[in-house]
This record gives sequence, structure tokens and C-alpha cells, in this order.
Amino acid sequence: MSAINWLLVNGGDAALWLWAGVKHALTEAWHWVDPLVNPVLSPLFAVLNPVCTAIGDAVYAPLAALPSWLGLTLLSVIGGIVMLLAFRYASNQAGIGRAKDDIKANLLALKLFKDDLRVTFQSQWRILWAILRLQRYVLTPVILLTLPMLLGLAQMGIRHQWRPLMPGEQTNIRMSFAPDATELQAVTLEPSMGIDIEVGPIPGDGDLVWRVRAAEPGRHTLQFRVGDQTIEKELVVGTGCERVSATRTASAWATQLLHPAEPRLPSDLPISAIAIAYPSVDSIIHGANYWVIYLFVISMATALILKPLFKVRF
Repeated sequence: MSAINWLLVNGGDAALWLWAGVKHALTEAWHWVDPLVNPVLSPLFAVLNPVCTAIGDAVYAPLAALPSWLGLTLLSVIGGIVMLLAFRYASNQAGIGRAKDDIKANLLALKLFKDDLRVTFQSQWRILWAILRLQRYVLTPVILLTLPMLLGLAQMGIRHQWRPLMPGEQTNIRMSFAPDATELQAVTLEPSMGIDIEVGPIPGDGDLVWRVRAAEPGRHTLQFRVGDQTIEKELVVGTGCERVSATRTASAWATQLLHPAEPRLPSDLPISAIAIAYPSVDSIIHGANYWVIYLFVISMATALILKPLFKVRF
């Protein structure tokens, strides 16, 4: 029993040490890769995000009258069909068929000629080679479809991850400054019909924070006076499933991808983000963070069910 306990304790410690090493390696890799890809991806998202947001508004307009879960279900089904068709035409279907047939044939050879070592080794090698070919055929369309998928998920995220503020609901607005900012600049939040400013700006940890209370329903534009410049931030007050921009970010491509509804902040100001603490959507099925799982399950189930109909192999 003591040996089992020793194995469990030390095995757990080894797993934690390994996970810490993986996280450290990924963090270091990110620090090296991010400065290299940001000059390319940041301008790319600056162009693509307004186009994708306009498309997202057009897609969600007919769904406004439906319950949020029903709209997400319909989009999940449609997304599964679209990805199925995209995979069919972006992949080598004939190559996938040949690779799967080779795997089946050599598995049968292993069963029939299990006493023949030469046939066994040849079949194992052919199975391995077929698996490698199959992975190449499958990964090629996945890589090609990664960017459209990420852009689509970002548009769904700003509609299912957060909800608008309700009239009378309290929240915080945070303006974050870049790490190289020497001092916090004088910033003024102009009065707006969308909010009542209760406290602020309050400095702390390199940020300025306002506590506000939502006022009139609608899509409002907040204006911040930073020196002699005016910076705008969208605020949404209301109910239902609406597009919500939680953060207006600077030129970092990753945050541009996650928050695509507003243009990036001017590069000549030491401001890295303006964030509104919107409440998360509360639902086990389609709420914050769960909507991605629901989308994945429904779209994958749709693709598997309709795969024979569209004659897609994967």
C-alpha cells in the first residue's frame, strides 16, 4: 500500500512539474513569436474585423426575434454544414479514401497472416505510412480554414460571451496604459445619455477606473478626452442578444481577434485598452464559455449525420 501511495504522490508531482515545464515553454515561445507575427497580423485584423463585423450584424439580424439558444442552435447547424462542404472541396477526398482503404487492407492482412513476420512488418509499415498520409490530407484543409473559423468564433463571442448592461445596472470602465507609459495622463470621461458617472477616474496599478451606472437603453458612444484628443468607446444598454464590445484594444493582434467590433486605438497614445465590465451571459447551454462547447457539439453532430449525404470522407 505504501508503494502505491508513493507512486501516486510522486506521479502527481511529476505531472505537475511536467505541466509547469510545458507552460513555461509555451510562454517563452509566445514571447519570441508574438513580436514577429504582430506586424503582419495586426494590420490584417484591422482590415478584416470591420468586414466580419458587418457580416455578423447581417447574419444575426434575422435571429434577433428568436431566443438566444435557438439562434445559436441554427448557426451551429449551418456552421456544421458549411464546414463540411468546405472540408470536402479543400481536401483531397480521393487521397483520404485511398489512405483509409490501405489501413483497412493492411489491418486485414495482419489478421490473416499473423504468423508471417515479413507480412506483419510490411503491413505495419504500410499502416503507419497510410496514417501519416491521412493526417496530411486532413490537416491541410484544417490549416486553410483556421483563420475563417477564428474570425467567425470571434463574431459569435461578442454576442454570446457578454450581455448588454441593463438600465440602472452598475459596472466599471477601465482604461489601461501601456507598460512604457511614464505617467498617467489627464483623462476626462464626457457625460453621456448611456451612463451616470458615480466615481472616477480613480488611478491604480497603472490604470484609470470609473464606476458608472447604466442609464438610457441604446447603443451609445462614450468619449474620453485624453490631452487634446478624443477617444471613443461603444457602450450598449438594453436586453436580449446584442453585439457587445467589452474591450477596445491597441495593436496587439490577439486582443484584436478577441474583440473585433471596434477599431484599434491610435498608436500615438500610450493607452493599451479601454474595457467595460459587461456581465457574462448566464446559461448552462449558451452562456459565457459554454456556448463554444454547445456550438462544437451541435456542429460536429450535424457534420457526422450529414457526412454520407454530402459524400465527405475524413
